[in-house]
Amino acid sequence: MMTRRKRLTIIALILLILFLLLIWLMWVVFSGGDEVAPVEEVAPVEEVQEVIPTRPTISEQELEEERETRTTSAGVVSLSKTFVTRYGSYSNEANFANLEDVLPLASISFASELRTVIDTGVVPEEYYGVSTSIVTVTVDEKDETVGTAQVTVTTQREEAIGSTQNVAVKYQDIILTFVKEGDAWKVDSATWQ
Repeated sequence: MMTRRKRLTIIALILLILFLLLIWLMWVVFSGGDEVAPVEEVAPVEEVQEVIPTRPTISEQELEEERETRTTSAGVVSLSKTFVTRYGSYSNEANFANLEDVLPLASISFASELRTVIDTGVVPEEYYGVSTSIVTVTVDEKDETVGTAQVTVTTQREEAIGSTQNVAVKYQDIILTFVKEGDAWKVDSATWQ
């Protein structure tokens, strides 16, 4: 328990600190108002008229072509990313679920091939798993009128054999060919390089 003398000493110290804080605050507020900031003269700047060409420059044309390519290839690129991430990721504990996932993204003929692999594939007894991530997607060729395209996807694959802790990382390309079925692009083949 505190004695009366200790309590009075603490209260006195708190009051002294508050008093000093108040004096300091008043000094800061009232002492800084007399200074006048120097005024700098600014020289007038001449306005420069920008010349805008009526015809696009070569770089603008290239930029526009790149935009068109990206816009028309966006569907194929997006489908490539989705397909390869699922197709390239596998675990023997999932019983070819990765191939089941990509069946709606595949053409009729490629879906038939995938269905055969699912039905006849042998699952290894020892643990085996691969996780695939997309690094880059390059549209090699695309022909809207014929309805075909070819895309190369660079991937990073983490492969685990025997245990989930025994992981090896490798980079691998996969080449996808596409066909248009109706209005939708479908993967017609996938070849690991």
